[in-house]
Amino acid sequence: MSFVELGQEFGITSDFQYMFLVTITIVWLSLVIYSLKKDGVKKTTRYFLPMMIAALFIEASAVANGRFRYPEYLIYFNVLGGSVPLIILMGWSSNLYLFLKMSKSVVLNLYKKINILHILLISTLSGLFGICLDILEDPLAHHNNWWIWTESTGGVTFFNVPFSNFMDWFIILFYMSLATLFIERSGYSENRKLVISIFSLTVVFASVYATHLFFTGIFQFIGF
Repeated sequence: MSFVELGQEFGITSDFQYMFLVTITIVWLSLVIYSLKKDGVKKTTRYFLPMMIAALFIEASAVANGRFRYPEYLIYFNVLGGSVPLIILMGWSSNLYLFLKMSKSVVLNLYKKINILHILLISTLSGLFGICLDILEDPLAHHNNWWIWTESTGGVTFFNVPFSNFMDWFIILFYMSLATLFIERSGYSENRKLVISIFSLTVVFASVYATHLFFTGIFQFIGF
């Protein structure tokens, strides 16, 4: 299995998959172009690349563990025994960038003092925006076979999507927003900020999985 592979069954069973791919691509390109013009190449790379790397390893781990699978895409990346489509990584980076910008705008109007609480509020709101999107997106995606949840996931579901997935969206966006904001507000150069962003992903991964296991254990204990 190579790191990059081309799918052999692209768009066979889902008539709307092309629409999904085109929509995500347009959104991603629009946000990247906007960021390049507003923030420059280095900041744009820091905003999008770490999230794409984080999404690759988190998603691949879930695929390898049999939680869900991604059928019929064109370009896949393979790590940790799981295959993740490129378009999914683009989608995650778009989500983080867009929700961070939205959250900053909202929080700045409510709480203007720049401190740790300000960062926590933005990160929390970013995660909540993610849940709102996923409540709409995941059931639609599962219905159209853009990605398929397996029955082995168990627990409470919402239109065949495990409740834990919505929790995970919040956790991922919260920690990635937190890391992005702390690094952004540091006094380092943009080059060093990018390097720190990449290496900080190990801390993000550990935090995401520890929080996921903690809340999953609680939900299993109460039978949720």
